[in-house]
Amino acid sequence: MNIVSIDLPWKEDTEGRRTLAIADPDGNIEIALAADDNGLLELVRNTARPGTIVLLDIPIDGCDKLNGAHFRAIDTAISHQAFPALPASRAGNRGRHLRARLQNAINGLAVYEIYPYVAYKFLAYLKNRQSLRHLATGRFDALLDDSFLKFWPPKYKRETEKPKRVENMQYLYSLLTDSSLGLKFSPPLQRPRDSLTSVGLNTLCDQYDACLGAIVGIYFIRGSSYACLAGDSNSGSMLLLADRWLSEHLGREVEVSNSQV
Repeated sequence: MNIVSIDLPWKEDTEGRRTLAIADPDGNIEIALAADDNGLLELVRNTARPGTIVLLDIPIDGCDKLNGAHFRAIDTAISHQAFPALPASRAGNRGRHLRARLQNAINGLAVYEIYPYVAYKFLAYLKNRQSLRHLATGRFDALLDDSFLKFWPPKYKRETEKPKRVENMQYLYSLLTDSSLGLKFSPPLQRPRDSLTSVGLNTLCDQYDACLGAIVGIYFIRGSSYACLAGDSNSGSMLLLADRWLSEHLGREVEVSNSQV
C-alpha cells in the first residue's frame, strides 16, 4: 500500500513540472519527476501496489456541471474558511480524463482530488500553536478556532521579492521536516537556497506541494480522523486535513465524510 501525490499543470500540453511524492503509511517519501502525462502514468504504474491511492492537485469532478459558473460547491465552501479557491472552470475536464487514464491502466486504483494549500495552512496554524503533535493522537479534537480565518502562513509561491520568497520557502521546509510529522525523505528533501534560479525555486515548490498532498494521503491511509473527504462525487470533492472545528464548518455547506463527524 502506498500514496502517490501528484503536483501537475492544469493544461495537458504543458511540458514538464509533473512532480510525484511517493509515500507509504510510515511516512517515508521519495520524489519523482515526469516530463508529460505519459511519463506520469508510467511512474504510477511502476509504483502502484494493492491499495495504492493517487492524489491529484487538480479539480476532478463537477467541472462539467458548472453551467457557466467558475466555482463548485466545494470551492465555495473552502473559500468561506479562508482558503483561496482557484476557479475550477480553468481545469475543464483534465482531472476527470487523467483519473480515467490512471484507472484504466491500473485496476482498483483510487484517485482523489487534493489542494495542497489547504494542508499547508492547516499544518502551519498548528505549528504556530505548537499543536502539530496532536495529529498523531487517537483523539479528534477542535484544534482550530475562529482566529484561523485571519491566519495567513508565509507565501512561498507568489512572493515577488526573491530573498523573502526563499525565506518563506524555508518556513515551509521546516514545516515539512518538523519531527512531529515524522516524515522521512530519501534522498533528503532539498532546502531552498538563495543560489537557486526562479525556475529552480518553482521546481522546489512543486516538490513541496506534492509532499503536502502526500501528508494528507498518509493520514487518510492510516485511518486518521483528521483526514476527511469534503463534497461529493457529483459536484466535486476534496481529500483534506481537518479538525473537528473545520469539519463542522465545512459540513454546514457540503457533505463531510469523517469517521467521527
